Amino acid sequence: MAKSIHRVSVEIRRIEALPGNVRLIELADHDDWELPPFTSGAHVDVHLPSGRIRQYSLCGSPDEPTRYLIAVARDAAGRGGSAEVHDALAPGMPLLLSLPRNHFPLISEGRVVLVAGGIGITPFLSMLPELLRTGRNFELHVCTPSAQHDGFSRFLGDVPADRLKVHYSDDGSRLDLSGLIDGLGPEDHIYVCGPGRMISEAREFEDRLGERLHIELFGAGETGQQAAYVVELANSGQIVPVGAGETMLEALRAAGVEVPSSCEGGVCLDCKTRYLEGTPVHRDLVLPAHERGTHLTPCVSGCAGDRIVLDLPQSN
Repeated sequence: MAKSIHRVSVEIRRIEALPGNVRLIELADHDDWELPPFTSGAHVDVHLPSGRIRQYSLCGSPDEPTRYLIAVARDAAGRGGSAEVHDALAPGMPLLLSLPRNHFPLISEGRVVLVAGGIGITPFLSMLPELLRTGRNFELHVCTPSAQHDGFSRFLGDVPADRLKVHYSDDGSRLDLSGLIDGLGPEDHIYVCGPGRMISEAREFEDRLGERLHIELFGAGETGQQAAYVVELANSGQIVPVGAGETMLEALRAAGVEVPSSCEGGVCLDCKTRYLEGTPVHRDLVLPAHERGTHLTPCVSGCAGDRIVLDLPQSN
C-alpha cells in the first residue's frame, strides 16, 4: 500500500541574514493558524520551488505554535538546495512542508552533552527551551571557525555561562571531541550535529557508547562508487539488477517496486528498509548503529558483495 503523504502549507514571513552566510527563515500559516506541533530535535522536509526537497531542523521553540524557524547555511559544494534557499526564496512566498519528524529526539531524563558544529547548532536551539524550563543537567559546546562566523550567540543568552562552551578554530580553542567523550559519565548521553569530519570522529565511539550516542549530520550522504550487484526481494524471489553507478533506489523504482523516499540523500530515513542477507555499505547520515545490522537506506546504501536480500514485496 502506498504511504499516505501529508503536507503543510506555509508562507515565508521573514528572512534574516546571519553571520556565516546563514539565512534565518520564519514560516507561518497564511491566516496565522497553529502549525502542527513538533518536539525538540525535529525537522521538516521543505519543498523548494524547483522541486528539490531538503531537510532542515526546526530551530524555534516547540512552545511557539504559530511559527516555524529554520536556518540554512549556503553550501557551495552542496546539491543546490541551500543556494536556492538563499537566492530564490523571499518573504510572502508560499512553501509546502512535510509534517515534522524527529530522528534526533531529546531523552526525557539524565545529563546530556550537546556538541554543535557550525549550522549543526539548529536542532539544539529547539532543545534548549525544554532543558532550561525543566532544570535539566546539560552542557552545550558550540564549534565554529571564528567569532565572525558565529551567528547564533544571541539565541544563547539564557544558557548559564557554566553550561556553554564556545570553540573557535582560529584562536586555538578547537574542541577535543575525543577527550570530551572520554570524560562523559557512565549515564551521560551525547548529541553531536555537525559536518562530516566531526561525525566521523564521533562514530569511532559507537561501540563504546551504544544508544548514548546520538548523531545528526547536515548535508547529504554520498552514493560512492559501486560495482553492479543484484537485489533479491524476499517475499517473491524477484531479482532486480543494480547497475554500476546506479543507486539501489533507482533500480527498485525502475523495476516497479514501491519504496517511500523523500530526501534521497541518506538523511530522512523515509526509505529505511530491512535486509535479510548480504552485506550493505552504509552511506547514510543518521541510521543508528544498532539498526545497521538489520536495515539500510537504498537511496545511498550499496552492497559489499554481488547480492543482497531485502524484505520487500514484488513489483506491482
